[in-house]
Amino acid sequence: MIKELWSSFPRLLEQRINALLDEAEPNAMKAFQLYKTCQRENLWTDTFEKFSKQLESFFALPKAERKKSSLDALLERPVDVLVWEDFHLNFRTGLVDSRAVSNIVSWAHHLMRVSLKSNSSVISADVLQRTMNYITNPPLYEKAKDITFEDFCAAWKKVVFQLFGKKHDDDLNRILKELHWLNTQLKNADETKDMGTRFHPTIYLTQTEIDWVSDVQKSVVANVPLPKFPLSRGPQKQRLADLERAIQLYRIVQTTKLPELLVHRENIRVTILDRCAGLLKECAR
Repeated sequence: MIKELWSSFPRLLEQRINALLDEAEPNAMKAFQLYKTCQRENLWTDTFEKFSKQLESFFALPKAERKKSSLDALLERPVDVLVWEDFHLNFRTGLVDSRAVSNIVSWAHHLMRVSLKSNSSVISADVLQRTMNYITNPPLYEKAKDITFEDFCAAWKKVVFQLFGKKHDDDLNRILKELHWLNTQLKNADETKDMGTRFHPTIYLTQTEIDWVSDVQKSVVANVPLPKFPLSRGPQKQRLADLERAIQLYRIVQTTKLPELLVHRENIRVTILDRCAGLLKECAR
């Protein structure tokens, strides 16, 4: 499983960084700016304190449910489309969960250390934490959303240089070379997949199987018990059987509090989400 995660590391890291905004809330400055905008547009006439509670209710909704109609219901009248766009956050206007950031750091540090068989200073938890802090609290001249793996590498190089100068350039360049190769392999695979699946899906699933994969994906995101496969004989297709095995492992560690198992739980969780996303994207419907 470590080998599989490592081969997808650039993509998984990119996805997990951008997913931080799915759970973010407006920072104090953004909240006040939205309040003044809504006042100016005659969308809100009450106090900032009450407006803040409405904001909290809106951003507490899962991202998929944060629709314009949901916001309209919380304000005094429907919002204009341009105002609605202003409610979309980036890393400069949103507050991300520090625990979620630390989880990404722990996951990346563990995967790098094991896969690279290295304890180099450039992949230390402190360096990766500083890199993530730079990305999630970007200076004005840096990107604040749609972070790519290349953006992560650029921030990482800046942090390493700030801390060590050129002392660890050889280590960093060697690691970056391998990571860029992994990222290139992923992009090449995407191009091949797009050419081969433009008209033909790579796996045929029944509606029952599709519904199960979708329910598994939703359950993992919501951190609730995962549904069992709906047919007593179990999944017969290899990729579904692989997903089922990962689910069985996840059930074992889903509620653990043992530190040595927590890293494995997060790795398995990411694997399940990645497999679900692939199946739902590539299957016949």
